[in-house]
Amino acid sequence: ASVTVNAASGGLTFQSVSAGIFHSCGVTTAGEAYCWGIHGVGQLGDGIDTRSYVNVPVAVVGGLTFQSVNAGYHSCGVTTAGEAYCWGDNDYGQLGDGTGTDSNVPVAVVGGLTFQSVTAGYWHSCGVTTAGEAYCWGDNYYGQLGDGTFTDSNVPVRVGGS
Repeated sequence: ASVTVNAASGGLTFQSVSAGIFHSCGVTTAGEAYCWGIHGVGQLGDGIDTRSYVNVPVAVVGGLTFQSVNAGYHSCGVTTAGEAYCWGDNDYGQLGDGTGTDSNVPVAVVGGLTFQSVTAGYWHSCGVTTAGEAYCWGDNYYGQLGDGTFTDSNVPVRVGGS
């Protein structure tokens, strides 16, 4: 079932939505990602960093076609090709792009993995590959990456070790 929002201004028909921390994101039936809520660390993915509150969906830039998007403190999505992208806060490497730099546009999660789903947490992210393997990246202070360490990682590490 799909949901149409903002019908007064033409409307968008969503196949899924995700409620995050201070923002939400959704994927339209055409595979376009939109986010709304707080602007601040790039979590809306629209290329803007200005701190503000956005009460209507804004398009995630980059021309990607998503099968799913998940909002946490940052945001992540999986394209129809199984590629993972994340955007927003990256203080602990939770975007998975090999850096610690925030991004207001989607950046590819490195490692050449093909994902069926990705979840954005507060300061870490996790995904399940099409082979059924779990990977996580970002903050690991409490061992939340599941790799047997307490070391942060800005690239995906396999849950249970490699």
